[in-house]
Amino acid sequence: MLFKMNLLPKRVQTFNLGLARFVPHSFLYVIFFTFFCYLLGIFSAYQGPFEMVKFWVNGFWSLLGFAMQMALMVLTGFSVASVPWGQKILRYLAGVPKTPRRAVMFLTGATAVISWIHWGIGMVVGAFLAREMGKKIRRIDYPLLVAGAYIGMAAGRFGILAWEPLSVSQAGHLFEKSVGVIPLAQTSMSVMVLSAFGLGTLMVIALVGLIHPQGKDAVPPSPEVLKRFEEEDTSEIDFFLAEKELRKKGGMPPGVWLEHSRWPVWLLSIMGFSYIVYWFYGKGLDLNINMLNFVLLFLALALHDTPLRFIKSMERSTRIAYGIIVQFPFYAGIQGMLASSGLGAILFHWFTVNSSAAMYPFWVYLDAVFINLFAPTAEGVWGIQGSLVMKTAQDINAAIPRAISAFTAGEVIGNLIQPFWAIPLLSICGLSLRYIMGYCLLAFILLSMLWLLCVTLLPF
Repeated sequence: MLFKMNLLPKRVQTFNLGLARFVPHSFLYVIFFTFFCYLLGIFSAYQGPFEMVKFWVNGFWSLLGFAMQMALMVLTGFSVASVPWGQKILRYLAGVPKTPRRAVMFLTGATAVISWIHWGIGMVVGAFLAREMGKKIRRIDYPLLVAGAYIGMAAGRFGILAWEPLSVSQAGHLFEKSVGVIPLAQTSMSVMVLSAFGLGTLMVIALVGLIHPQGKDAVPPSPEVLKRFEEEDTSEIDFFLAEKELRKKGGMPPGVWLEHSRWPVWLLSIMGFSYIVYWFYGKGLDLNINMLNFVLLFLALALHDTPLRFIKSMERSTRIAYGIIVQFPFYAGIQGMLASSGLGAILFHWFTVNSSAAMYPFWVYLDAVFINLFAPTAEGVWGIQGSLVMKTAQDINAAIPRAISAFTAGEVIGNLIQPFWAIPLLSICGLSLRYIMGYCLLAFILLSMLWLLCVTLLPF
């Protein structure tokens, strides 16, 4: 038995490397999904070829605000992590687990728990902790480590701030007249969802622990990646020392003196942090993505102490945001085709046409996984199919909270086979999608089996 267990990591690693041969760059995914959706719109929604082009262009910039939010989250997170204070915390956390296997398990579990509280914080912490562990821990399998951060984020993303349940729990939401206000106690905080989250987290922690390769079989970060990490880490310290030397010499022109002065940053930081205190004092722990970015931005500004150090830090961070800037508009275009052509409704009908009330959550979960391939933002996917999910549930007397939970679960777990949310993580960690997809596929199958059982059988 022990011999067979020792074979498992090797076989899974072989599977992951074999699958890697067929996995292209994440940008090729969005190209494939674009043409797939375009052809479906012509042959299934019976739209004209140029009509689909117009739907695509009309939606192309609809995620521009969200793309800016995500890019800013990555930039400011990188900036905070690069200061000596941020690096000390990351080194401490990376040193908690003492073996490579425990490190991968620790990262997966920690990312899942943090993502349950807030997916944005989970994404940032998971990415930078994976990067630090890859640098520090010898004989760790770096592809599995990075995959563990992504798997943990997906496992924990159905948390207290999950979009679909949160949107219908507030008075005045779009569907209030037909379904009323549905409290979180019946969705995100229900026994069914909490059980699935807890069991799912334990399962993926066990999974990454079981399949971590031993000794020489582990694949460390490449020398090129380690060199890039070292350059990024030392450039912060080098600039700080150069600035300190410049201050000692004195005699700076007024413009240069302002660039290296602390008081402009202090004044701006006072304004920013005063509003942050005001926000949390009045709203409690209400941390939306805009507020998270605001906190990270002013934390990065304050920690870098001078205007030029802050700007140089952000300049170094921009190399990891290019994937977001380039790819998000194409996903917005796909979302435009789905919504405007009527294809979103057609796809939902295909999955649920003959469903009974008992099996409805099962088919809703699968539908959400599929539609998430094309429109991988929770707000976008719910905007396209949310009304259909609840109307069909009413028509066949299925429980609406269970249907919402099944749809949300399919959307968040489906991210494991969709590279959209992996783009920031992979950019930060310097790794290609192809090297983690096999591990993510295994986690997707495992978590889907669990969630399908929970949304169809457990009470909520």
